[in-house]
Amino acid sequence: MSGPARRWCERHPGAVVVGGWACLNAVLLGVLTAYGESALALLLWAGAFVVLLLAACAVLVSCSCGPLELTRYRVPDTGGAAVLLSACGLAVGGLMFVFGSWLVVIAGPLLLVAAVLALRRRSRGSA
Repeated sequence: MSGPARRWCERHPGAVVVGGWACLNAVLLGVLTAYGESALALLLWAGAFVVLLLAACAVLVSCSCGPLELTRYRVPDTGGAAVLLSACGLAVGGLMFVFGSWLVVIAGPLLLVAAVLALRRRSRGSA
């Protein structure tokens, strides 16, 4: 990517992400059309594409209005993150009883990361 285009993408990453998502849906709409999908499926996919295109325009207008898009937000690595990850891991673990044991692939890492964060907080001495 050349200079001006690269700078634009760095200044508006939100619009690039949503616009890329809309472009991917346009490609998938073309694939569905090529395989002769039903008119209802094509209409639904086209509707999703239009909604994403409107969202990309809204994000672009929003990020052009103010300088707050490039604000850096930090995820807390102390108690709050461990509690949130534990809750998500336990919820996915509970869903294993409904949808099958394959969800352990998702629940296990969530609970492992939560335990690491909790132990790291405890080892720092901040209770």
